Amino acid sequence: MDLKGKKLLLMGGGAYAKDIKKYKDEKGFKLIACGRDSNTPIAQISDAFYQVDTQNVEGVTDVVLRENIDGIFVGASEINIVPAIKVSEKTGARFYATQKQWDILANKALFKHYCRECGVPVVPEYKLPADYTRADVEKLPFPVMLKPTDSSGARGMNACYCAEEFEELYKEALRWSLKKEVIVEELITDADEVFFQYTIQDGECSLTSCFTKVFVKSQNKNLILPIFHMYPSKYIDEYFRSVHAGVVKMFDTMGVRNGVMTLQSFYKDGRFYIFEAGFRMGGAQNYILTDYQWGVNSLECMINYALTGSMSDNRIIDVDNARFRHPCCNYYVGLKAGIIKEMGGVDEVEKLPGVLNVTVMCKEGEEILETNALERVCLRIHVVGSTAVELANTLVKISNTLNIVSSDGSEMQLEPLTYERCIEAIHSTTTF
Repeated sequence: MDLKGKKLLLMGGGAYAKDIKKYKDEKGFKLIACGRDSNTPIAQISDAFYQVDTQNVEGVTDVVLRENIDGIFVGASEINIVPAIKVSEKTGARFYATQKQWDILANKALFKHYCRECGVPVVPEYKLPADYTRADVEKLPFPVMLKPTDSSGARGMNACYCAEEFEELYKEALRWSLKKEVIVEELITDADEVFFQYTIQDGECSLTSCFTKVFVKSQNKNLILPIFHMYPSKYIDEYFRSVHAGVVKMFDTMGVRNGVMTLQSFYKDGRFYIFEAGFRMGGAQNYILTDYQWGVNSLECMINYALTGSMSDNRIIDVDNARFRHPCCNYYVGLKAGIIKEMGGVDEVEKLPGVLNVTVMCKEGEEILETNALERVCLRIHVVGSTAVELANTLVKISNTLNIVSSDGSEMQLEPLTYERCIEAIHSTTTF
């Protein structure tokens, strides 16, 4: 695809900066970036940087017109999607999403309606009148989950275990909802979390990847932090049998023509429950793994679309395949609370066979807090193996090579890996 001389506006994408620059150097397009901070990764790789807040639609519009921008890229952050849509509408610069599509996906109640209409299974919910009474609340089959219909991330979402807690948590959910609407759902526990990423090209949908999330094992029972995204999920065949056709119908109903979409689900007792959709690039850089497996790179496809209106010169569905040839994973190295004194072994890990990429997310001198936030993850490492045994051995070698030490001299890895832990995680979650 000829991209030489075309101009891409970056309104985000710091997690992909290294790979965006690599593709830019290969194809010869220009990068224009905007944001509040001139020291960000996207500012450093750009040909021109404008210190304009990405939420300032008029300011970004001026940049697009001045630079004659062909298309807009926002990266993984939802916060820049609506401004990008508005700038695209004002200027004609390409952006993959429309306001109507985003209104559906950003509203949990409306998204669930589209799911149900197309036969996509969702988490059961309980209807409460706006003027509900204590008697109405006491009839709920606790525990339940309270969600604002239109908040991003997990803001305002809380599990509620009894009627006595309900009023306070309901008000908290309302506080985060612009529309002042709250969904009350069944609380799904003891389920596997399974993620499905689609690539959509000119209305054709292909399942690009699927993974099962594995969590850190810790004596702290309140700690909920991922350690592995394991590919390909062992549930892939069942998903194709029971869910895939409905999802394709739903994307078509929404008018989605191009882009990438990630669905999050619970799997429990033989059933999937779809609970979230992300119409954007994910922050986990799983395009690194799909590029290795089949040559499908969603980062490059999204840049292609922004610059030309076409995801690829080739028909993606002909090569795309979520049934990976080899087991692989995204390894999240989480840290214990403390101040990072030394991050040793990172350069050595990058050179290990089977390591495709290391993304450094923390620096020496940073303080790690005792939370469930992803800020505790200092490294994200994409790892492959020809067999389950090879992948497990490589993961252990990575863990043993890293030497991340706190200011008090203690080892900071939340869960140093063993072969038994890794092989069990691979066998229990993947098709290998």
